[in-house]
Amino acid sequence: MLPNHVLIIGPPNSGKLRMADLISKSDPASTRSGVNDDSHSGIIQMTSFSTKYYTVDLKLMIDEYPSNRNYSAYEEYIKELRDWKDEFLAEEAEELREVLDGIIFTINMNWDQSDFLPLLLNEIDDIRARVEQNGDWDGFWAVVGTVPSGESAELFKMDGIEDEVITHGFEFINMEQSGINEHRERMGRDRLLELFETHDWTNMELIRQDQNQYHDNKLNKLKEMHTGLLDENNVDLEQMFSKINLAKEKASKLPQAEREQYAKELVDEFMEFI
Repeated sequence: MLPNHVLIIGPPNSGKLRMADLISKSDPASTRSGVNDDSHSGIIQMTSFSTKYYTVDLKLMIDEYPSNRNYSAYEEYIKELRDWKDEFLAEEAEELREVLDGIIFTINMNWDQSDFLPLLLNEIDDIRARVEQNGDWDGFWAVVGTVPSGESAELFKMDGIEDEVITHGFEFINMEQSGINEHRERMGRDRLLELFETHDWTNMELIRQDQNQYHDNKLNKLKEMHTGLLDENNVDLEQMFSKINLAKEKASKLPQAEREQYAKELVDEFMEFI
């Protein structure tokens, strides 16, 4: 089976390798190319990823800017990102862009984001517009925030970071979180895994269920739906309808391509809900 390609790009100390390890944790055969202390550009992690419906092979391609880890000024980081962007959008890289199923940008949430984040998001906006300009790219986009190992998270910054990322139409995933929020949405590390679980991969191997098992599961699901809808004391229905309204509001702020993917994910989740 051909691998599916995902690009993970970010500055030093923004969690790129930890993210790759999280995605690969269920695959003991996962392999990673050598890690250079001077730069994490060019690292490749080969792994597999499975759900109860399918199995995929993944090629996680990790890139980093700047090439010199000694930079400290945010202006230098953005300049290096622009240089990277020029190479990524060049004609020579067209074949690479075409095979990507997803692009993830990482940030260190403990940095002073007031200067860095607006400039970063402007560059990501430009990259997305150029990648999607022909209308035939169906990959996912995400901005993932992390805190370096050993550092405490500056919680007061996180809401502002998320609001600014969402304003640009990108999903924000806070890797310092996990679990499910009050709207029954997965958060943080669990949401990152869900993003991979629900994506419509270019190359996948479907897991065939026994026909009798499939039929029994379908009947059980219909029975659960019937019982849940007739139960007058089932307050979860109110939560579901509330979540639908919140989801519609969120979807209205997303670009069309991401809106369709978001809708697919919600349908799957509502089916599990009822």
